[in-house]
Amino acid sequence: MASTRISPTQPIRYRGIITTATVLGAGLQGMDTLLAAVALPHIRGSLSLTYEEASWILTSYLIAVAIATPPVSWLGRRFGRKRLFLFVIAGFIVCSMLAGGANAINEMVVYRFMQGIFGAALVPLSMHILLDVYPREEHGTAISWWSMGVMFSAIAGPTLGGFLTEFLSWRWNFYVNIPLATLAFVLIYFFVPESSDDKKRPFDWFGFVLLTLCLGAMQLMLDRGNKLDWFSSSEILIELAIAVTAFYLFIVHIMTSDEPFVEPAIFRNRNLVVGLCLTTMHGVILVGLTGLLPSFLNRLMEVPVLTIGLIMAPRGIATALASTTAGRIMLRFSPKYVLFTGMVLMALSLWMMQGFTPETETYHFVVAIIIQGFGFGLFFVSGNAMTFATMPTEHRAEATAFMSLMRKIGSSVGVSVLVGMLSRNAQYNHEVLSQNVSPMNEVFRHRQLPESWSLTDIQGMAAFNQEVTRQSEFIAYLFDFRVLCIVIVLMIPTIFLFRSVEPPKSQTENKKPPTKVSKD
Repeated sequence: MASTRISPTQPIRYRGIITTATVLGAGLQGMDTLLAAVALPHIRGSLSLTYEEASWILTSYLIAVAIATPPVSWLGRRFGRKRLFLFVIAGFIVCSMLAGGANAINEMVVYRFMQGIFGAALVPLSMHILLDVYPREEHGTAISWWSMGVMFSAIAGPTLGGFLTEFLSWRWNFYVNIPLATLAFVLIYFFVPESSDDKKRPFDWFGFVLLTLCLGAMQLMLDRGNKLDWFSSSEILIELAIAVTAFYLFIVHIMTSDEPFVEPAIFRNRNLVVGLCLTTMHGVILVGLTGLLPSFLNRLMEVPVLTIGLIMAPRGIATALASTTAGRIMLRFSPKYVLFTGMVLMALSLWMMQGFTPETETYHFVVAIIIQGFGFGLFFVSGNAMTFATMPTEHRAEATAFMSLMRKIGSSVGVSVLVGMLSRNAQYNHEVLSQNVSPMNEVFRHRQLPESWSLTDIQGMAAFNQEVTRQSEFIAYLFDFRVLCIVIVLMIPTIFLFRSVEPPKSQTENKKPPTKVSKD
């Protein structure tokens, strides 16, 4: 086992193996979230659960990730990033085994919560280790490989989950983590050097409790808001009050404490603040679309489940290709141009999708998905590279933890808002369309209706209403796609708020001119 310690200035051996190990570890968290989402209907049927009980399988995991992400930077400093990485991967393996073998909802919720606690550290630790083992001028390359793991696993998760559920069992959506996590554990154990941070900084328990209350209450509010009709529910109002109060007290505390849970200095870095905003938007779009697209294709475009997996696969492949090439592109062009191109491609794909109809051919959707995948890859790599371009080394741990946290918050907000808009707009569209369904409407008198439709008998009216419901939901999905397109377009100007990347001093100021040799 390697006994050296990571230092930003020393050369690191086995860098390719370290990159593979950390990328594999980072991909586990995003993939696991979506694998469970794909398997949820089968879990609900197998364990005889209600819809609300089944939703807690996802909610418990998301709450645990939100709570356990902020202290990752302190734990990495206190115990060493390598030791912490090994510990959380081992815990993740055990919890995956337990979740796959669960036979009751209580067991499943507990195991998923523990899985989220261990999995929360995977993404920030992997990014921090990569930023340490690569010199600053190669951070674009490092982030491109890291992004490929995170993005590809998150996007390919639904495809893999569909195949596992269809041909094996929903339990394999948890068991599949075991060989992948074991490989990551072995590689990290033998090849990743330990970090050498300041371990004397005390843990701010008061700040941690305040942030935990804020994140836990907010996650509950977002998950249960659609079911309880949002602010008409006293529970939602109480959770909102707790989240706002805890957040206010947390801000006051870190600004006045000598040893705060989070250094306020990191938020004076403009690139980090802009990067956090874009990361939140990315979480909204990525997870929101991943949740919307399978049901849109299956229910409204009548695409079989296995075919949906094949349709979604090109997005993951395109993302992987864009992620691996983005680092090289940024060596020749400014990351701002790469980020702009990625956001334009993302907006273009959503603009194409908001114009779909039930008669749209499948290959049109595949084209939009591929464009979207390339946009995701370029956006993710260049956005992360710009975010950390001016970040001091001593603040990387907290910055990477907050990047991961904001991505999870964006994912939760995206799912809640998009599903809420979808439900409300479907109801509204149904009311508007059904107003025109009447025997007195002249359109129906001059057009031949399908045989199953009728405006005079109950069965015919039921069939007619089913078609009205289908078209109402279809329009609601298109509205969600349009909103996401507008959000991306409105966020494009924030690119110009990034500070330009300057070459490291070690390669400019400290570089001595070559010594001239006299011919004499």
